Amino acid sequence: RGPLPRGPPRTPADSLEVFDGATQASSKLTKIKRFRMRTIEAVAEGNAAGSAADALAEPAPAEKAESADSADKGEPGSLKEKVARDFENPKLVVPSEHLAVSDSILQMFGGLRLGEKFTLDKTVVAWTKVVPTCDGLEDAYMWSAPSWTKGSTQIAVLCQKGQKSASDPTPNQDNYFVLHLGGLEIYGVFDGHGPFGHLVSFRLAQTVPHFLTTNEHFGKDWARALKEAFLAAQQDLLAFCGEQSVNVEASGAAGSVLVFEGPSIHVAHIGDAGAMVASWNRRDSRLIHGTKDHKPQVPDERARLEAAGSEVRELDEDNFRIYIRGTSFPGLTMSRAFGDTACAGVLQEPEYHNFFMQPGDEYYAIIASDGIWEFLDYAKVVDLTAKKLRLKGPSETVRFLTEASRKRWAYCCGEYCDDITCLLVQWNVKDKNSAQDTNHLLTINRHA
Repeated sequence: RGPLPRGPPRTPADSLEVFDGATQASSKLTKIKRFRMRTIEAVAEGNAAGSAADALAEPAPAEKAESADSADKGEPGSLKEKVARDFENPKLVVPSEHLAVSDSILQMFGGLRLGEKFTLDKTVVAWTKVVPTCDGLEDAYMWSAPSWTKGSTQIAVLCQKGQKSASDPTPNQDNYFVLHLGGLEIYGVFDGHGPFGHLVSFRLAQTVPHFLTTNEHFGKDWARALKEAFLAAQQDLLAFCGEQSVNVEASGAAGSVLVFEGPSIHVAHIGDAGAMVASWNRRDSRLIHGTKDHKPQVPDERARLEAAGSEVRELDEDNFRIYIRGTSFPGLTMSRAFGDTACAGVLQEPEYHNFFMQPGDEYYAIIASDGIWEFLDYAKVVDLTAKKLRLKGPSETVRFLTEASRKRWAYCCGEYCDDITCLLVQWNVKDKNSAQDTNHLLTINRHA
């Protein structure tokens, strides 16, 4: 398919296919029509970063001249050159082992590599003594650990590159982490945006678990520990990027973290990286909780932003952006995010919720980037996944959900598709085929 048309589609509105769950705040048809009328470039600007800085992917003629001047001085001029130069700096792109959580059974997150193509799986960094098995398609990690639940725990992760434009030089800007520490489970997803969002999410996938597990309130006061870990990760990010000359005025990340310490489930999030908890029980499949995006149109969020001196503008229906007052920069679409230093009033303090489950409750959680949630609301995801999870398990469920999301991106946005990360945790699985001496299984697509 070619670029999206600049005017209204010729197809009569009544004949447009409407996907259930394709909207959260406005009508399905309105949202699909609005997406169809945008160009690929306009959609890329709005969804990939929430920031006008994404347009740097292809410099204008004047910028190309400046780039040539910069090249003469040995400095990168275009975003493509800057991204490539960053990959020559191991401090930016190589995992920092001093941030590893000691005594963990398994700590996993996504690595960075240059030149990723559409749908390519993110490389995996695994700090663990657990030896994976491979069927050629997936790596499977199996281990035994103290567990509060009656059944086993199964985890599946899928993190794949999107397609923002043919000239987009940035790698997959999503990242995630899985951390098992004794009988404690911690999961997180970070949805990066802006020119250097991949560096931001890569750093956060390492620092958030580090600051959480070293916090004095860890295991005692989860609300306080999570809040302080988020704030510490922001301070580290600013110091680290300052040292490495990475500009995060218009680069950042949304983030969600889930902690399971039976019987409690704790969720903390900022931005639009959503997390949901639901039941996969055959007689009681239902949504238990879904996080709400931190958007500038939310009254309390808007009041805080404007009191701090930022300007909130409505560009079209359900499309609000944050700007430095009197300018067209940066155009941020979320009111809480890591990084994003340009706009005053953007917070890193997470919203916190906790829930309780019984030892035999058949619960599951999905933590995902906006690549999943843009066209699927929580209720629809429960409809799509609960039965699939019962019959096929987490691995096939995350693949199915990812493909369902990608089809909606293609239908609404043509060739444009956001990066997609989906992390699913299923508790109380009664799997007769699993090894008797293990009660935890993690599967992840084998990367090339």
